[in-house]
Amino acid sequence: MHYRRIGTLDGATERDDAAYLDFIEGMKVFDHDAVEPAVWQRYEQAVAEFEATHGRPPATVDEMQPFLAHLPVLQAHQRLFRSTQDMRAVALPETYRKREAELLRELEEAERKGPGRLILDPTLAYPDYFAKVEFHRQPGGYAGDPLAGYLYHYGTKMLYFGRNDNDERNQDMIDRAPLPPDGRVDRVLDLACAIGQSTTAWKKRLPHAEVWGIDIAAPMVRYAHKRAVEMGIDVTFAQMDAERLRFPDDHFDLVFANILFHEVPVEVGERVIAEVQRVLRPGGIFIVHDVGQAKDWSPLDAYVRDFIIRDNSEPWERGWAEWDFTGALERVGFHSIERVAMSPQNIRPYVSSNPLRWVAVK
Repeated sequence: MHYRRIGTLDGATERDDAAYLDFIEGMKVFDHDAVEPAVWQRYEQAVAEFEATHGRPPATVDEMQPFLAHLPVLQAHQRLFRSTQDMRAVALPETYRKREAELLRELEEAERKGPGRLILDPTLAYPDYFAKVEFHRQPGGYAGDPLAGYLYHYGTKMLYFGRNDNDERNQDMIDRAPLPPDGRVDRVLDLACAIGQSTTAWKKRLPHAEVWGIDIAAPMVRYAHKRAVEMGIDVTFAQMDAERLRFPDDHFDLVFANILFHEVPVEVGERVIAEVQRVLRPGGIFIVHDVGQAKDWSPLDAYVRDFIIRDNSEPWERGWAEWDFTGALERVGFHSIERVAMSPQNIRPYVSSNPLRWVAVK
């Protein structure tokens, strides 16, 4: 066996596995750097043709559907996306299973180490909306495989083409985030923290603060804690349902959520933001990063997002796309709400990523 460290990630078990995963990542880079720009170029030509014929730009995806459905370069993009996701879904479990006992022992040993803490909840029952979905086509989802953290980490490494191997993307996102108007940040909560890349980034930015990362999936917070131990970063990870936060009222100065709300039903999201409002102190802020919504989409965006929702196991994103999230924040008592489009920072995993950020004050 041979495996190499890739940033903060334990790489593939054998050289052949690593070569195959590098090939998949290379296909994703080709799709992003060569195919996607060609999609946009051909789409813009079609829009110009539509305007010349109709005297106006296309207003809906239905108007462009006949063109988009038969556009070869768009079909190539979708085939590359689906094929590389399927290849990844097979290759990652195969390579990590070869040393599963070692990795499980590694997670167990990390639980007894610091800095930082890990708090698991063996009584927590996964809700159906989470337990029955293999999000992003990850086998077993985020909770059904004890190695889910390893699979997720390498999967996102491929998603960002190696440009987040040392958490660069997460750190940049956190470093650019605003702080409460009064500047006081003693406690930070990272919701649905996954493997904790944003959690550790907050601690790096605010070393004096008490930083918590919570996620409903035990395999994710176990891996997040292992990473933090190896990095020497003092944060607390806890297995917790964001609908039922086990914190007192007015406890945190800042709550952060990255790509959470498009992964849950709208009614769950409503309960989550009510809980966030409860645990934030007056004057504290809630920062949300997520994928774009329908009102921001071009017809091409709408067409591609529909494909992603169907073919990448994103069952709750359609509800998110239509949700008046700003209105929902206002209804639970947030104010001074800012909604802005975020720069993709040259890292666009999909044609229609269009990331958004909300900042809301309690």
